[in-house]
Amino acid sequence: MTAPASTPESLIRRYYECVDRQDPAMFDLFHPAIRYKRPGYPVIEGMSELREFYTSRRVIAKGQHSIEVLFHSDRQVAVEGRFTGTLRGGSQADLSFSDFFDLTEEAGTVLIASRRTYFDDTRV
Repeated sequence: MTAPASTPESLIRRYYECVDRQDPAMFDLFHPAIRYKRPGYPVIEGMSELREFYTSRRVIAKGQHSIEVLFHSDRQVAVEGRFTGTLRGGSQADLSFSDFFDLTEEAGTVLIASRRTYFDDTRV
């Protein structure tokens, strides 16, 4: 299990580090009832669907997220950034993204309760 993040900003930065390394510890950052909305996919609800998305449905094979701007207010975080990487079909991607996170606290640990993602490319 990943050590708890001390701030909303550190939690979200840790998420991107884990996802870029394809580190399964990233699942420890999400609430079990996670709700993830992303254009082109049905709404992902719960840890089981989130794991299945990352292991078999996500079109990104590997890559790197660069955070350009991160805003947070209480339990909400907004991120604008750039993603560069390889898609499962082998094509390259270099595009902007925006993410919106809602956080919750459970047993003294802040977790990601919901996420909404938007890319500047319909392939992703």
